[in-house]
Amino acid sequence: MDNEFDVIVVGAGLAGLAAAATTSRGGARTLVLEAHRPGGRARTTEREEFTLNLGAHALFCGGSGARVLADLGVVPAGTAPPLRRYMGSLDGALHRLPTDAGSLLRTSLLGIRSKVQLASFLARLPRMDPADLAGTSTRSWLDDLDLRTDGEAIALALLRLGTYCPDVDHFGADAALSQLQIAASGGVHYLHGGWSQLTDALSATIEVRPSAAVRALEPAAGRIEVRTDDGTVVARQVVVAVGPPAVARPLLPEPPGWGELGDPVTAACLDVGARRVPSPGYVLGIDVPLYATTQGPPARQAPAGHAVVGVLRYGARSAELDRPELEAYRRLCGVADEDVVFERFLASMTVAGTMPRAEAGGMRGRPAVGDTGTPGILLAGDWVGPDGLLADAALASGHAAGTRALDAVARTGRTG
Repeated sequence: MDNEFDVIVVGAGLAGLAAAATTSRGGARTLVLEAHRPGGRARTTEREEFTLNLGAHALFCGGSGARVLADLGVVPAGTAPPLRRYMGSLDGALHRLPTDAGSLLRTSLLGIRSKVQLASFLARLPRMDPADLAGTSTRSWLDDLDLRTDGEAIALALLRLGTYCPDVDHFGADAALSQLQIAASGGVHYLHGGWSQLTDALSATIEVRPSAAVRALEPAAGRIEVRTDDGTVVARQVVVAVGPPAVARPLLPEPPGWGELGDPVTAACLDVGARRVPSPGYVLGIDVPLYATTQGPPARQAPAGHAVVGVLRYGARSAELDRPELEAYRRLCGVADEDVVFERFLASMTVAGTMPRAEAGGMRGRPAVGDTGTPGILLAGDWVGPDGLLADAALASGHAAGTRALDAVARTGRTG
């Protein structure tokens, strides 16, 4: 019985852990196999009493991920960033970023006519239906809105902030609109102690085997054989939650028929431990795809009087181009060179396995959890399923795959 399970999950990132927590809570004997360290991109590290996520992370309070966590009994501990301190940078100068009616009225980023136009757009935002934009690119949607140039620049900056993706020519407008609505309705939280609080909570009652790389999945007599370097384990259902499509596809026994899904979404990241809390601390690029944010405080991630700051460029290029740009932006947000305790540069972080591409149908064009080509093998990840982006998509697809695996196990009977 040591090598037979009801469900085996391949990958211990947020998607895999959500799938495993779902099946485990449902009574299925579950095993998680992880080729590296558990946690995926939700891992945190400790350095000189600072807690670092892998780049800037925020949990959307009104998104599907928060609902999945609640369903699994996980209550995130965190707090919202201070929106009143947010600034927008334009041509290297700082201006108040319009985050509510008051700041929209006072900002110097927009002329009067553009303020009125943007206010009208934001007022209509909750009533718009993302489904109406399926198959439309974000670029085409913005063109149809006919915003003035300065107002469109603000809209683009807010879209980058919510989606982490600068490619408006291919990003599905349905996903972009939905993300704007989620951000506007619920805001975000930065998590005390970093995102490991989520992975720790999800994995608390699950057997996770680290350093257990899966080499092949093979259907056999109503089961799936999972071949690793240490031998073969067997399950009634397998959930593949290993990262981008290019990593997941080779594990599948049959061609899944996904078609072209596109490249991963990336960011260049600079994680900084600072000797003091910077001012303004929060700067969003209006004319450049850059963002600097002080994550702790408000979250408890730094020693008293110190700070953890994340600076990122949406769309990584090269270390030679991106690192100097990120360091300059770190100074712009208020962290001088003499304030730096340490810096960690991540030249190219995968933000999402791929984007919901307009030409593929947007959100409805993403692979579903069952689109693997093989019965008994399911899929999860931040590029899977019709619900959410980023961590929301990972958690939602993991929960959906786990629920489907549980249903299949219930029909055939549990192991042992």
